[in-house]
Amino acid sequence: MKKTGIIVEYNPFHNGHKYHIEQAREITQPDVLIACMSGNYNQRGDLSIINKYEKTKAALSNGVDLVLELPYIYTVQNAYVFGSKAVEILNRFNIDDLVFGSETNNLEELKKYAELEVDVTRLKQLMHDGNSYPKSYGLLSGSLYPNDMLAVTYLKALRGTDINPVSVQRTNDYLSEDLDLISSATAIRKAVKENKDISKATPITINEPVFNEDLYPYIRRLLFTMDKKDLSSIVMVDEGIENLLKENAVKYANYDDFINASISRRYTRSRIQRILLHIANQIKKEDVEHLPEMNYVRVLGFNEKGQKLLKEMKEEINIITLFKNIPEPFKEIEWKTNLLYASLLKDSNSYIKRELQGPVII
Repeated sequence: MKKTGIIVEYNPFHNGHKYHIEQAREITQPDVLIACMSGNYNQRGDLSIINKYEKTKAALSNGVDLVLELPYIYTVQNAYVFGSKAVEILNRFNIDDLVFGSETNNLEELKKYAELEVDVTRLKQLMHDGNSYPKSYGLLSGSLYPNDMLAVTYLKALRGTDINPVSVQRTNDYLSEDLDLISSATAIRKAVKENKDISKATPITINEPVFNEDLYPYIRRLLFTMDKKDLSSIVMVDEGIENLLKENAVKYANYDDFINASISRRYTRSRIQRILLHIANQIKKEDVEHLPEMNYVRVLGFNEKGQKLLKEMKEEINIITLFKNIPEPFKEIEWKTNLLYASLLKDSNSYIKRELQGPVII
C-alpha cells in the first residue's frame, strides 16, 4: 500500500489547501493520503478559527483518507519541534512520500539549507542588529519565506528515514489579505471578522469563529494576578519576558495593541502568541520536561481507506481513537487545552462531549 503524508493546520481549510491535496495525489499516486494536523491551536500561536473536528471533516471531504492529531505541546512550538514531531508521527505509518508547499519550490536549494549548521554567533549578531530570529535565520541561510522555513524543518526531520520529499509550489502569499479564489488563511480570517462572503475562497462554512482576541480578557486577568515567579514557571517564559507582559497587560486593553507593544527583535509576534497560549493553558516547564516519549498516535478521523490502513497497522502502532486512552501525562495537557478552547464556544458542553467520543468517520 503506497502512503503519502502531508502536514497541515487548516486555519481554516481553503482552496489552496484543496489544491495541495490534489497535487499530493496527482504527483505521488497514493493508495492512502494521511494528514498530520494541529488541533485547536496552531504553530504560530493562533487559536484555530474552527475546531479540530470541523477541520477533520473538511480534510476528509476533500481528498484526505486519514487525519492524525499533532498534540498541543508539539504544535505550539517553534518550527523545528512542530515539523520534527509531525514527521515522526507520519513516519510511524511508513509513508513513502511527504508533500509540502513552499514559496521557492526549489527542492535542491531547500535541501542545501537543511544541511546547514546554524552559526549561532552570526545569528546573534544579526539579531543584535535589529532583525527578528526568523529574519536572521533567513539572512543566514539565504532568502527563505515562511513555508520555505517549514520545508527546511521537514527536510531536517526526514534525515535517516526512507521518506521521499516532494515540494509543491505555493499559490499565494500566506500574509496577503486579498480575498480571491486562492486566498491565504489570513485573508479569510480577516474577511470572517468583517462579516464578508468567503464562499469564493473556501468550500467550508464557518458558523462560530474563534479568534485570539476572544482569549485576551482571560490572559489579561492571569497577567494581572499571577506573580512573576509563577509566570516564569510557564513554558517559553524566559529572559524576564514576564515583566514586559505584566506591564503591557496593564497598559493595553486591546489584544493587537498588547501584541504590538510586546514584539521586539528577539520576540516575534508568533513567539509572543505561543507564550500567551501556554500561560492561558497553564503549561509548566516541569510538566513538559517530564513528558515521556510520545508512544501513541491519536486518530481524529478517517474514511474507508483510512480505516483499512488503521487495521493493518494496529499491531505496530499504539493507535488511540478515544480520548480516555491517551497516555498520561499527555492526556492531562490535552484535556485542559481542550477545555479552554471549549470555554470560548457558545455551547461548550457539546464540544466537551464531542472530545470524549470517537473519530470523525466519512
